[in-house]
Amino acid sequence: MRKLSLVLGFVSILGSLNSVQAAEGQFYIAPGLQWMDFDGNRGLENDTGPILGLGYDFTDRTSFELSTFDLDPSVNGGGEIDLDHYKLDMFYDLNDNDGRVTPFVVGGLGNTDFNGENSTMIDVGAGLKVGLSGNVEWRTAIRAFNYLGGDDDRDVGIDSSLIFYFGRESRPAPRPTPEPEPAPAAPAPDSDRDGVPDSRDECPDTPMNYAVDDVGCPIPVEEVARVELDVLFEFDRDVVRPQYLPEIEEVAEFMEQYPDVVVELEGHTDSMGTNEYNQDLSQRRANAVRQSLIDDFDVQGSRITATGYGEEQPVATNDTAAGRQENRRVITVIIKTLQRYRPR
Repeated sequence: MRKLSLVLGFVSILGSLNSVQAAEGQFYIAPGLQWMDFDGNRGLENDTGPILGLGYDFTDRTSFELSTFDLDPSVNGGGEIDLDHYKLDMFYDLNDNDGRVTPFVVGGLGNTDFNGENSTMIDVGAGLKVGLSGNVEWRTAIRAFNYLGGDDDRDVGIDSSLIFYFGRESRPAPRPTPEPEPAPAAPAPDSDRDGVPDSRDECPDTPMNYAVDDVGCPIPVEEVARVELDVLFEFDRDVVRPQYLPEIEEVAEFMEQYPDVVVELEGHTDSMGTNEYNQDLSQRRANAVRQSLIDDFDVQGSRITATGYGEEQPVATNDTAAGRQENRRVITVIIKTLQRYRPR
């Protein structure tokens, strides 16, 4: 009953102080167990009993705590004695308590009632605190107890307590030091200012009023005319012969008259050779006519696309020389483009 009364008494003291703790600092209660190894001169056996502390954090590292513990050690030869301790301790944390484990040192002054005889007690020690949550810690310390004015007895004790803080908020995790943001990269060159960098712009001179696709070429909307170019090629050749320049010029003049159109050139071959070879040959033929429009008639390259179709779209039989000649051709498809102003 005596030990229970001590605990209840300290809880009532805490209740009277709790109304001011928020303004003055952080109060805590520390119930636990005390184990004592008594000086051999006392003739007492080791004993364990309850301990209760009431503390106050004055700074991030310094706390003061009023505590008591009650032991009933057995006397060698039989019987028990009543041993009550009351003390005021100062705790000093050896780091800033931002981590989970905090070492500390402790020292204090108090009184011990040894079976009715009182003497002054000094204790010093060290220990560790372990954070369990935002307002709960576990503390263990080992201490030496010296008694003044008596037989200069010295005891050793180990105490272990749970510390419950009142009003403490969980400490936020330390914020990582932000890395400096990299300087913004210089914009990639865009000569025709169509929003597509030169490194992937396949139509580098697109007029400013054309909408473009992701490779910088005008976006076709609808086919408005299909013009047959009688640009025929010699067998296995991709060179535009001079007699076909007048027909190519007619396409150039049409494009000059209607600046809102682009053209698509389709290259074709006969069936002689492999599919792979004919595909490449038809592309080279379409490119040759495109280059003639650019070099000979000053048409903007961004308005001309060239696609090879190999031997897939014959217009005559490939069983005769005349039919194969007709299939070695380039035709022109005229397409209207989307005209839309692009803010610069």
